[in-house]
Amino acid sequence: MNDLTRGREHRGPGHEKPPARVFVSATIVIFMLSLSAADSVGFVPCYVDETCPALSSQSLALSNLPELGPEVQESALTDSERAGSLAPVLPERIIISAIDLNLPVQNPETRDIELLDAYLKNGPVRYVDSARLGEEGNVLIFAHTSHLPVVRNQMYKAFNRIPELKPGDSITIKGGGKSFVYVVRTLRQSDTSDLIDLSADGRTLTLVTCDTLTGKSARFILEADFIATL
Repeated sequence: MNDLTRGREHRGPGHEKPPARVFVSATIVIFMLSLSAADSVGFVPCYVDETCPALSSQSLALSNLPELGPEVQESALTDSERAGSLAPVLPERIIISAIDLNLPVQNPETRDIELLDAYLKNGPVRYVDSARLGEEGNVLIFAHTSHLPVVRNQMYKAFNRIPELKPGDSITIKGGGKSFVYVVRTLRQSDTSDLIDLSADGRTLTLVTCDTLTGKSARFILEADFIATL
């Protein structure tokens, strides 16, 4: 009997070596218990228990958002502003495609007739006390007409073709980055004794020019109604 055999005999039945599967099972149990304990204190990487949040280029922390919920107080708006128009602005250009008219509009802060006459040499003028674009009232714009055979300054012929307009024709007045569109309502002949109502209800446009073929005091008066802001 060799030494190995004698060793086994001395150990007896109670000293046999446990099977390998026992060690494997014990190892797995110990690992799971350790993992559970580590997870409870936050030591387990998220990729192990699949609790990682989905990350992408569109991910956003809620802390980067504005506060959600508080009611925002709306500012008071007039009916015209709710309709899409801007705050009142001065006219900058008048465009009437039906008569090929496209001219800048001046806005002098004066009522002096001599000064206004000097402005008219440079084109159409809005009267200082009339309405601005986008507000209630009457926008009054006037300019020269001339039928002389030779006219060096073409601004003396600025409104020459106004009498050709008819009801339904459109007039665009630009100002403040917007286009204010009007439609011709009436065109009449009058004279310097006529009165223009600058506080007319609604939003209207009045164009005035001379009727040089009739007489020195004769005038053409065109009235148009506002229809849209573009």
